[in-house]
Parts: sequence; structure tokens; C-alpha cells
Amino acid sequence: MAIEEFKEVSGSELIQDIFLFKNLNFSEAHELAKICQREKFGQGEVIIEENSLGQALFIIEAGEVKVVKGEGRSAREITRLGRGELFGEMSLIENELTSASVIAGNEVSVLVIHRPQFEELLEKDLSLALKVYKSFCHTLSERLRKTTAELSKLQDRLSAQPKAKPKPNSRSKRIARRKK
Repeated sequence: MAIEEFKEVSGSELIQDIFLFKNLNFSEAHELAKICQREKFGQGEVIIEENSLGQALFIIEAGEVKVVKGEGRSAREITRLGRGELFGEMSLIENELTSASVIAGNEVSVLVIHRPQFEELLEKDLSLALKVYKSFCHTLSERLRKTTAELSKLQDRLSAQPKAKPKPNSRSKRIARRKK
């Protein structure tokens, strides 16, 4: 029993370390930890499949996952995530298909917060709900700001590149010769 209690405390601390829940006090983080389930995945196991309906948020306790866009030959790794990082968070607030697959890069242990239990907890505690949704808004705002900055840099780089001159086709060459 003491080990289980320790695991809950450990889950609470991990939850408070997550940017999405950093403004929760220990008691609120503990309530969130109570609805978490621990799951383990072996290397190469698909945790989330691209274009599936997301149903949970995952917090990595141990190991590493790969975020992959596309499949087969067109699949490309977008990023890798490790301990203390999360994925699937948008599935807690929207009914949209997932934008990428998440695959265990090695043995992975995660805390999982399923949407129905999450919604039930927030319905019971409006103060907690306000903090969580405010944090979601802040996170989305940061991501949008970062994406806008990256897009702006990309546009700057593209506009700085010299424009390629179109190669004249055979008709253009004939017209140019006639003008001489």
C-alpha cells in the first residue's frame, strides 16, 4: 500500500512539472494523478496512430517516443519526446483526428489521462477546470506565436533566394534570333 501511495505522489510531482499543469497546487495535481493510469509500451509499439480519434493525454515517465508523420516510405520523424514530456493533449479538448503517430522508441512507461475521467474531474472542480483551460489557452498561444515566427523566417529565407530565370524554350530562341 505504501508503494502505491508513493507512486501517486510521484505522479503528482511529474504532473506539476508538466508545462500544461505547472500552475496547479499539489492538492490539484494529486487529484489529477488519481485519474491517471500507468501503461507500458515496448519498442516499436504504436501508442497513437495518425488520423485516429484521440482519447487521452500521455505523460512520459520513462523512455522515449518518436512522433512520426505519414506512413510507409513517406513517413518522416518529426521529433522525439522523453521523460516529463507529453503528447495527445489536444484530444482532451477536441474531437479531431490525430495529426501524427506516436511510436515507442524503446521501453516506455506513461501516465495516461483518459478524456471521460478528465472531463468528470473538471466538472466537479470548476477552479481546477479554469486553471487547466487557461493553461491550454496559454500553451496554444505560445505554439501559435512560435509557428508564426518560424513561418516568417521561412518566408524571409525564400524571398532572399535569387529567383531562377526560366529557361527559354525553342520557340523563344527562334523569336530571339529573328529580332537580331
